[in-house]
Amino acid sequence: MLLVIVNMVGDGWTGRPTELVHQLLLLPATGAFLWCLYALLSPAQTHSTQWTTRRALLVALMFELIFIALYIYECRHFAAFGYRDRLIPATAIFGIAVVLFGFTLRARATAAFVFGATLFASAGGLLLSIISFPLNYLRSDMLPVIFWADRSLLLHADPYTTLHVANRIYDFPYLPGMMLVFYPFAAMGIDLRFGSMAYLLAMALLIFWAARRDRRLVVAALLALFLLCPFLQYRHELYLQPHWFTLVLVFVLMQRRHFAWAALVFGVSMAIYQFSWILFPFFLLNGFRRRSWVEAVKLALLGALGALLLTGPFLRSASHRIASNTVGQWGHLSQHAQAEPINLSFWATYLIAPDKLLRLQAALMVGIFFYCCARGRCADLTSTLRWMIVALTTFVLFNVLVDGYFFLMLLVPMMVYTCVAGGWWAEPQRTPSAAA
Repeated sequence: MLLVIVNMVGDGWTGRPTELVHQLLLLPATGAFLWCLYALLSPAQTHSTQWTTRRALLVALMFELIFIALYIYECRHFAAFGYRDRLIPATAIFGIAVVLFGFTLRARATAAFVFGATLFASAGGLLLSIISFPLNYLRSDMLPVIFWADRSLLLHADPYTTLHVANRIYDFPYLPGMMLVFYPFAAMGIDLRFGSMAYLLAMALLIFWAARRDRRLVVAALLALFLLCPFLQYRHELYLQPHWFTLVLVFVLMQRRHFAWAALVFGVSMAIYQFSWILFPFFLLNGFRRRSWVEAVKLALLGALGALLLTGPFLRSASHRIASNTVGQWGHLSQHAQAEPINLSFWATYLIAPDKLLRLQAALMVGIFFYCCARGRCADLTSTLRWMIVALTTFVLFNVLVDGYFFLMLLVPMMVYTCVAGGWWAEPQRTPSAAA
């Protein structure tokens, strides 16, 4: 709920406080978040939980009711951008979703039923947003910018040239992979949010499929908490779902001991979004712990190959602009970082300039990595995920630009970590081919 409220403040709520007051109010929330993160990642808490499946599903039902209120809010608050209430489909989708989740609370509800109800509610909410809320770059320019880049590709033009839209100037701020994963939908003239939906549901299917049969009910309840998160449904125009899907595929392949394929997919993930760059060194350290430096080098080369498959065609003509647009431009900010949700970067910029935050992040990442090297961490998937989460959380909290949806990104490896650490994912039998 905190993320929803903070996002609404950033979306122009008239009661928004001053920046300093806003950041002071966020400090207790930041502290609570870090305490909860410590509780989640503490090895002593790995196999214990106070949450039952029924409680999780009750919270998921509450999330769906909150999203109903948020849907009504969006229809009114963003009416100037073409947002309209579709009463008949909204009543049908929300009515069926609430009834289905009422049935999931029965003692005999199966994992398949809970998972199916979750997929219906999630996909129904996204579909309702697509038909009710047109993509408008004045409201949110993420997917429109990706669509414009894909359109340039369709016209055989350079997507990294400066684009002028009305009185705005855009330099495509994403990696080539982000453009390419949405390219098929743009080429077919399909709303890119259908692409986001497809990647999101594919990610959920992977997590559910990887679970042990006797633990699929609790995994379905965990997925319900994520997929029906009001903030995720409120932000119907997000573009990160392809990245989430590739990360989960990496973790599933690691858990199945297909490490070479995991490295290749990790490279694709790094070509889609920068946050994978933070995680990849810990993946290589895991390879070193399992075998040797030779294994780590092999995985690094496969990761580079995966990244080049997507970025290679753009490196010769646009390598400088890619570096500038995706990383360099964010250092040219005013006195403080652009951080509306929980963060530490706003306070760090009282000590260092925003354009120096990247150096601080690099130092912290190196420190965390060498701590893992010195203390024998990342020897198994649970430990690797734990330190990936620590590194990524630290990086996000000190980023020069912090958006609320970054924390949805953190929830993805946290979900997988919960499944792996709790023993909810099936353990394949070790074979010579699987260990390769």
